[in-house]
Amino acid sequence: MLRRSPSPPAAHLSVAVASRPIYAGDCVAVEIIIVPQYPITIAEGRLQLSQTELLRIDSARDALPPLHHSRRRSANPTIPPDSIECTFVSNAPLEAGVEYRYPAQLPVPAAAAPTVKGKHARIIWELEAQISVRSDSRAAVGRRRWPNLSHAPDAAAKQELVVFARPDAAALGGETLPERPYSSRTHRAVRLDLQLDTGLAANGGTIDGAVSVRPQTALRARELRVELVRWERSGTRQARVVADTQVLQRPAILSAGETADWPFRLRVPAPLLPSTLARHTFVGWQVRAVIARRMLPNLDVVQLIQVYTAP
Repeated sequence: MLRRSPSPPAAHLSVAVASRPIYAGDCVAVEIIIVPQYPITIAEGRLQLSQTELLRIDSARDALPPLHHSRRRSANPTIPPDSIECTFVSNAPLEAGVEYRYPAQLPVPAAAAPTVKGKHARIIWELEAQISVRSDSRAAVGRRRWPNLSHAPDAAAKQELVVFARPDAAALGGETLPERPYSSRTHRAVRLDLQLDTGLAANGGTIDGAVSVRPQTALRARELRVELVRWERSGTRQARVVADTQVLQRPAILSAGETADWPFRLRVPAPLLPSTLARHTFVGWQVRAVIARRMLPNLDVVQLIQVYTAP
């Protein structure tokens, strides 16, 4: 049986990105470094910026024909990426062992989703440089192509890119957040008020606010706490995670007609999980004040916030 022997790479490729934060709407400054292994003539060199949104589906095999069942219960199909590409070099003769550098720029779409790396939700940005070598360059070193085989690039290099979310995105899912968000909810004989200093928070930052409780009858509960909750959804998988919590009073005891105010501070975790509403991905954040009772349902009030990412 004939086997195709591996061919030496035409050149070593690497991709260098300017060290600065990248946001949607920015241009990515890139430098492609090529070191040929033998004298070649590059027919074309292309640079591609692509966004890949990973869609996670529960019980995927139940939706597939019987002959296409996979061994695994869950499948992770990849959505075709949105991509932008350009040509950075063409018809260029290169000498062996010499380092060549080619600058290029690619724009990040203004409406692009930021990088997201969660348990279920993942949006990845990646740069890929490829070169194809003219056939006479390959023939010069004894390389030949087998018939009926698809042509692959002679050299390629990939580099992951982080696209951050700006703090000026004040709308999520059609809801516009005020500068100082406020929520109020009355549960029979108890009123809960939640006031935040701001509706925007950076990953790794803090959220300050205050909770006010006004019971009409005597209140006795297990505890009063505030939580920072992340709601993460991708395809049919979703999860609600308490990212941070602060207990304000334990046990929570108030007399009828008494109004009590508690300031609080919650910490936003540093991972890349900004508020995102994409084609198949949703990441939402909210602050929740909870009166936890022992034998009865909890009482709460919730306020949506916007989390953005920063370097």
